[in-house]
Amino acid sequence: MTDFPRAPGKRWPSWIRPRLAFHGAPVGILMLDRMPGPGLRPYIPGDAGNATTWSVPVRYKTVPGLNNTCIFGADGEEKTSTVIAAAKELVREGARVITAGCGYFIRYQEAVRAAVDVPVFLSSLVLTPFLEQVLPQGKALGVIVASKAALSQDMLKAAGVRPEISDRVVVFGLDDAPVFAGFFLEPYGDLDVEAVQADVVNAILTLQKDRPDIGMLLLECGGLGPYAAAVQEATDLPVFDYTSMVEFFVGGLTRKPFTGLL
Repeated sequence: MTDFPRAPGKRWPSWIRPRLAFHGAPVGILMLDRMPGPGLRPYIPGDAGNATTWSVPVRYKTVPGLNNTCIFGADGEEKTSTVIAAAKELVREGARVITAGCGYFIRYQEAVRAAVDVPVFLSSLVLTPFLEQVLPQGKALGVIVASKAALSQDMLKAAGVRPEISDRVVVFGLDDAPVFAGFFLEPYGDLDVEAVQADVVNAILTLQKDRPDIGMLLLECGGLGPYAAAVQEATDLPVFDYTSMVEFFVGGLTRKPFTGLL
């Protein structure tokens, strides 16, 4: 964090870009194109798509034509150049880091990272190797994804998940969680927050019963943040998600001097 006003003659940081429309929003977030259809499905606090989720102002950029169906499907690769263009636009507008609102943007991680000059972390899945590394021996990491069917080995590779740690990483999809799937995978109707929360918690409790060795949980979906506290309360496990990842990097951008007693 830079203190202002600047002293006379002192140079501005190199990341300050000239002639921006506004300053002070360092996080750029790529978003899916909303699916058509009836119903009210807002991005609620805790969701990556709600600006009040974050401790600093953020910038959003929708990727035209990239919706749920596309990003989950084989034709999602055709949108790579569009995703790169959106990321570059965020950087030109002043973003100092690039993330996304959906964990399946991981399929574009390497392409976007090669195209821009700021840190890129398009999915909370990139936390997987770190969390696995710190787990006690004999414990596994439960990775909760929106759709296991749509998650490929190439996506896991892009997130840094090495084959040798696969036995300590348990991927669990919410494909068969009926309420969650109805609102997030094939969206229809108005969002029922309490019903989605109960559905997600019950699904994860089932996983925990089947795999009592799970010692930590990682939520992939950018829409699962609002339910993280309920999941933690129900499972009594550490729970990490998109906010864990983004706020880690925000902390690196906004360091303040320590004060205290000697």
